[in-house]
Amino acid sequence: MKKTANSIVLSKRMQAIVDLVDESSIADIGCDHAFVSIELAKRDTTKKVIAMDVRKGPLAIATSNIRSYGLADVIEIRLSDGFSKLVAGEVDCAILAGMGGLLMVRILEQAVDHLRNGIHLILQPQSEFDSVRAYLFSVGYRIIREEMLIDEGKYYTVLKAVPTDTPLQELSQTELLYGPLLLADRHPILKQYLEEQLIKNQALYEKLSHINTDKASVRVADLKTEIAQITECLSGF
Repeated sequence: MKKTANSIVLSKRMQAIVDLVDESSIADIGCDHAFVSIELAKRDTTKKVIAMDVRKGPLAIATSNIRSYGLADVIEIRLSDGFSKLVAGEVDCAILAGMGGLLMVRILEQAVDHLRNGIHLILQPQSEFDSVRAYLFSVGYRIIREEMLIDEGKYYTVLKAVPTDTPLQELSQTELLYGPLLLADRHPILKQYLEEQLIKNQALYEKLSHINTDKASVRVADLKTEIAQITECLSGF
C-alpha cells in the first residue's frame, strides 16, 4: 500500500476487496491500518464506514491515517473483538480479511444476530477456504462473487456472500476447496494455482512413497486424494 499526495494506491489484494463493495455502509472488521476503509470512505456513495480492530496499536495507526485524509467525519474507529462492538443492522456489509479461515468462522459464529439481520459479507481468508465456504452454506449464505489473484507472489481469494431464502445446492468437496464460481468461470489464476499445486503434490508423493513410517503413509494417502481432486478440477478447464 502506497500513499500519495491525493490518493492511496492499494495493494492488489486490498483493491480486490474494495471492488466487491457496492453497499453504502460498511464495517471493516480487523481493519489493521484502515487503508481499505479510507478508500471506501472516499466514494460519493459511501455514507458510513466503521473501522474496527481488536489491537490497540494498529487502531492507533488507523486513526492517524484516517485523520490525515480528513475522513474522521466519515470513518468511525472502534476497538472491537470481531463484531462485538457493532450493533445488528448498523451497516449493510462487513469485511473480514487477512486472517485464517478457522478464525474467520469463529468470528462469524459469534455474529449470529448480524447474519440473521442479513448483513452482506466480503471475506478474504488466508487458509481453510473449505471451512469458510461450508460455514456460509450452513447459515444460508450464497456466494455471489469470487475473485482470485496474485499479489507479491502470493495467491489470494476474495468472495462475497449474501443471505438467501432459496434452497442452496450443497457444494462438492472440490467446490468447497477451490470455489464454485472460480471453477465455473474457469478462472485463469485458479488454473495456474492448481497446476502448481499438482506438481508440488506429485513430487512430494513420490518422495514420501519411499518412506516406510506411519506418518508418511498417512500423508501419502492424503496426497493421493488431493492429487485426484486437483486433476478432476483441471479436467474442467
